[in-house]
Amino acid sequence: MYKTTIGLEIHFEAKTKTKMFCSCPNEASNILDDKPNTNICPICMGHPGTLPVINEEAINKIIMIGLALHCQIASESKFDRKNYFYPDLPKGYQISQYDLPLCSNGFLEIKLNNTQKKKIGITRIHMEEDTGKLLHTADGATLVDFNRAGVPLIELVTEPDINSAEEAKKFCQDLQLILKYLDVSNADMEKGQMRCEVNISLNKEGDKNLGTKVEIKNLNSFKSVERSIEYEIKRQSQILDKGEPIVQETRGWYDDKQITFSQRNKENAYEYRYFPEPDLPPLHITIEKIKTIEGQMPELPDHKAKRFKEEYNLDDQEIEFYIKNRGFAEYFEKTISELVCWKNDTSREDVNEKNFQDLVKLCSNYMITDFQSLLKTENITIPEDSKILEEKITPENFAELICLIYSGSISSKIAKIVLAQMYQTNGDPSQIIEEKGLAQITENAEIEKIIEDVLIKNKKAVEDYKKGKENSFSFLIGQIMAASHGKANPQKTADLLKEKLK
Repeated sequence: MYKTTIGLEIHFEAKTKTKMFCSCPNEASNILDDKPNTNICPICMGHPGTLPVINEEAINKIIMIGLALHCQIASESKFDRKNYFYPDLPKGYQISQYDLPLCSNGFLEIKLNNTQKKKIGITRIHMEEDTGKLLHTADGATLVDFNRAGVPLIELVTEPDINSAEEAKKFCQDLQLILKYLDVSNADMEKGQMRCEVNISLNKEGDKNLGTKVEIKNLNSFKSVERSIEYEIKRQSQILDKGEPIVQETRGWYDDKQITFSQRNKENAYEYRYFPEPDLPPLHITIEKIKTIEGQMPELPDHKAKRFKEEYNLDDQEIEFYIKNRGFAEYFEKTISELVCWKNDTSREDVNEKNFQDLVKLCSNYMITDFQSLLKTENITIPEDSKILEEKITPENFAELICLIYSGSISSKIAKIVLAQMYQTNGDPSQIIEEKGLAQITENAEIEKIIEDVLIKNKKAVEDYKKGKENSFSFLIGQIMAASHGKANPQKTADLLKEKLK
């Protein structure tokens, strides 16, 4: 048996107005949609005589990330030149950080199987600039687009604390969620805004020395992180089983073939000939600056999950939905605020803490299932804030609908019809119910008349029920609800039907 040891190097582009060392725009639309080599300037292209200037917004964002991940923030830091040649590197070197990173010695606690927790150490988080992008044509030529060159790029390096593909994938997912909560990066892996590299080695159980490290480069999805690790564990295990050595190298990932492939021998740090960047001053980070940035930080996923559990008593599955879908989380809390007003109405003596929790649960259920399914019919992606949701249905109207359902004014079947109308018109539920005649039938005499008509038309079901076939009762209830177009009060219908069948 072999033990798997994994460390991750994750790069993600910072969300800033301009690039890292020049005034070129860093809007996602510019970088992704502009014509090649139009969003560039002499500074990010490294023309002779130009001087870079540090983007303070980018520095503030990396400090915020460091604080969120429990890192030590350096009081003194600097930039370095990382020297290597590659066609997408316009300067012939990359401005990065070497021995004095801005953030170090942090951790991220991941949750596995909804119960088990594990701390993954973070060695360092440092700032650098992104490179250009190579474009390969059908006739075998390679073109270079430098629009992305100079975009602020943050690199995070973990400790070798990860021991499975599942843990590596979960770390990347949790990190991406934190980055989005902080609004420091869009971290879209499909668009190259977040890229992952895996360092993996295998050694025999009980062996204190780690095995030979292999790096897998440029993984651009959570699935490729997981599957490349699973493949590499299998590949290295087979080599070790034969008594052969593992070659220290950099490998790529063929997504189509689901295999890794050899690219080149692994470089060492000294091969990059790092030296301090002579055109940039050292960085001095004060305690006051750190406290200011800390005060601007939003609520993070772990804290939100704990609060949703304590305040709303939601189950783990519901909480996970709201944590991952911030637009719905914001909309849910606005709706609950409306329900609290309803609860606090002095005329509502029938509402106590217990049934208010039932009301909250009912609200969450309709929000996650029915409201979300309406969005899916229009292929609307769940937004990062509640604006789009509120344009469809206001929190006040959604809360009113939940109260109508809970009080028995409408059935669940009618509720779905009303909700769909609210979604289409942004209308008030009470008004929709009145205009379309959807109010629930609660008068005994009216329900009894419908029951009598149904029993006359379904004599066989009545006889089957009397013979002990309980399914016939459910069938008759269904027929009555259909005859009343879903408007008969379900509980009264069941009680009156039992009386009639006697």
